[in-house]
Amino acid sequence: MTIRATGNAIVKALILIELVKRRVGDLHQKNKIYSLEIKSEEDSKIPEGMVQDKEKTIAIRRVTAMDTELSKIPLDTTDPGYQPPLPKEEKPEPSKEKEEGEKTKKSGK
Repeated sequence: MTIRATGNAIVKALILIELVKRRVGDLHQKNKIYSLEIKSEEDSKIPEGMVQDKEKTIAIRRVTAMDTELSKIPLDTTDPGYQPPLPKEEKPEPSKEKEEGEKTKKSGK
């Protein structure tokens, strides 16, 4: 599975990646961080009443991007962005005392 994010979405992608790693467990991870150039054309603003050809302005922005690959199959361990798998987090089973206390609260006794 590959998760890709750019700009401010990187933080949300990292949260998602950590959740998946904890829930699924034993996932190898490989990260790649780089920057992209995004070009966009905009019409230049010309005051009303002036008769001119509209000029196109090209805006270039640099945006940070991140690709993360998660896999059950071992990935390239020599890659600088490699992270070894973590064990799956187990949900603690509720104790019987806690369950009985919740039943008492619900029944109003």
